Amino acid sequence: MQNFPSVFESIKDLEKGHIDGLLKLAGKFKGYSHDWQGLPIPFIKRPIIATSFLENSTRTKHSFAIAIKNLGATYIDFNADTSSLKKGESLEETLRTLHSQGVDMCIIRSNISRELAQFKEKPPIKIINGGDGTHQHPTQALLDLFTMTEIGLDLEGKTISIIGDTIHSRVGHSLLDLLPQFGAKVILCGPSECLPPSQEMKEYPHVEMTTNIDEVIDRSDLLYLLRIQKERHSGNQVNYYESYPNDYGISVERLKRHNKHLPVFHPGPANVGVEITRDLIESPYYFGYEQVHNSIFMRMAIIQAVLQNSDKRLGIQFAGRTIQDLA
Repeated sequence: MQNFPSVFESIKDLEKGHIDGLLKLAGKFKGYSHDWQGLPIPFIKRPIIATSFLENSTRTKHSFAIAIKNLGATYIDFNADTSSLKKGESLEETLRTLHSQGVDMCIIRSNISRELAQFKEKPPIKIINGGDGTHQHPTQALLDLFTMTEIGLDLEGKTISIIGDTIHSRVGHSLLDLLPQFGAKVILCGPSECLPPSQEMKEYPHVEMTTNIDEVIDRSDLLYLLRIQKERHSGNQVNYYESYPNDYGISVERLKRHNKHLPVFHPGPANVGVEITRDLIESPYYFGYEQVHNSIFMRMAIIQAVLQNSDKRLGIQFAGRTIQDLA
């Protein structure tokens, strides 16, 4: 895939052609999912790929680990808690060290928004953002898009409503950058404390915001539910939490009241009984497990696209140096 970034930090790093290529490649990988032994591995050297999750994760981390294994690469789980990062070493120096040891790529989750953007000009190693603070989760948004296309949803002219704590959601921010490129209209819905300030939304002319959940359900072609992130709020900001299930929680009964047969997505982990009910998770409306299943194929596609670019700027260029070079 031509000019695919070496540091994939945000949806904005990709051109539309990159996204189309990823969707096509993920579809090919899905076709091989019943017989990985037949997968043509295009790598000359077996890549070494590390994950470094500086914030807790289950779905994303395991999904990447399985994707790496399926591609025939060597997987290293880099534990930051027992690394030199705890001794004061910078993330950049750690990544340079990993690259010098022969690691080809690092998939990083950070609790600091935009921490990986600093590496775009001179990448210490090839990097995929596994989620950073409240900023971006680009691989989740891409696997969501892939799942939408796989279940037969043509996004052109459709309305996707994102319900929940969008102000703190890195998934939500990535979807805002991605879905309008495919002709979708986006509505953000939730308590006012969960919605971004209106001035931040000026760059998103195809996005609306509302606190009216009934209007949203009536207008939507797909509902995308987000977890209420109580840990990112402070003080009285979560006063709405107790009333949230009644005010904004989605259930089978609520969809039936609107006579709507909508696909419902959720990136997980879900607060069952808060933003979504158990009966909805166990109903035909819920596509969360399809998202998890398709995460493997999209992340395989992203890993391959990053690995196969021909970026020569990586790491420290030390090969062939001798002491005579110091003169």
